[in-house]
Amino acid sequence: MQEKPFWEQTYADLDVSTFSKGPTVDVKEFYELFPKNARVLDVGCGEGRNAIFMAGLGNEVDAFDISENGIRKAKYIAGQRGLHINYFCCDLKTFVFEKEYDIILSHGVLHLPYKDVRDQFIEDMKSHTKIGGFNAIGIFTNRCPATPDNAPYTHSLFDVGELPEKYRGWEIVHHLEGTFTDTHPGDIHHEHAFERVIAKRSL
Repeated sequence: MQEKPFWEQTYADLDVSTFSKGPTVDVKEFYELFPKNARVLDVGCGEGRNAIFMAGLGNEVDAFDISENGIRKAKYIAGQRGLHINYFCCDLKTFVFEKEYDIILSHGVLHLPYKDVRDQFIEDMKSHTKIGGFNAIGIFTNRCPATPDNAPYTHSLFDVGELPEKYRGWEIVHHLEGTFTDTHPGDIHHEHAFERVIAKRSL
């Protein structure tokens, strides 16, 4: 078993982007629906692509990741752009909500912990989202198996349809499910099955 996931190496390199530059596709497409001057939490922020985008819009952003390399790089990028973001290292399973948020983002993360951990975390996210606020979530599903290099760290691929079901009672403003291929620095190629939801808390 490899000792560290592939992204740790590229997080440590300030000259490359591990995934892609700019916000995730759903955040870029739907951010205008989000509250303005909002309090935002980015869960598993990695290099900070969504946190940086949201801070650039004038929001107050907290963002965490388990990776020290990721947080170090995210802080560097934010500093280069003159943005203040409250970045910190934390494991999702030990994170304690101390605030309510207008917007909570999590992309490419919630399929990594064990199912009981991620299910409880989703419930905590929902209960700490203000009425009228949004959760924007992107996860991998079991329509495709985890890639061999990701498999040691992927403990709970979602069933197709499981993510939107967890937001029953919220307004689903965006939902997309399918597969995609991507390429990372070092000529790493992956095929993933994904599901994305943007949901608004109305009650």
